[in-house]
Amino acid sequence: MIRWWVAALQLAELFVSSVVHMLYGFYIFSTAVAGDLSLALNEYLFKPNMNVEVKEDVPRGPSANAENLPPIVLVRGIFGFGKGRLGGLSYFAGAEKKDERVLVPDLGSLTSTYDRARELFYYLKGGQVDYGEEHSKACGHSQFGRVYEQVPDPLLCN
Repeated sequence: MIRWWVAALQLAELFVSSVVHMLYGFYIFSTAVAGDLSLALNEYLFKPNMNVEVKEDVPRGPSANAENLPPIVLVRGIFGFGKGRLGGLSYFAGAEKKDERVLVPDLGSLTSTYDRARELFYYLKGGQVDYGEEHSKACGHSQFGRVYEQVPDPLLCN
């Protein structure tokens, strides 16, 4: 009889713990969605109407030219979501929309660090992802992956 009570208490604890974790996950997700929605609505409804002009006395040299600056590459962590996933949510809080130099590659979210590094290399340099024959046999996947035909930024090829 005591075993039944212990088993019932363990099941009840498991159920309560599951509900609490699911509610907390929903809270985190809904907070992110609400933040994204409020940001989008704020940008849409309240566009700033200011025309501010800044005059510089010091001429800019070639080193301060924005065209000569290297790109910024933001790589999300494992289990992070990429483009087109989770609706309009941005993994980097919209940083990729604020500057043209910001690159956000869409790498595998459940792949090994080795695979993600190879994918990132070929994303930046172009070509077909080659995981290596030995690694692909050891991990049980194909040797070749996605083809990146277009280099995202010509400065990366230097």
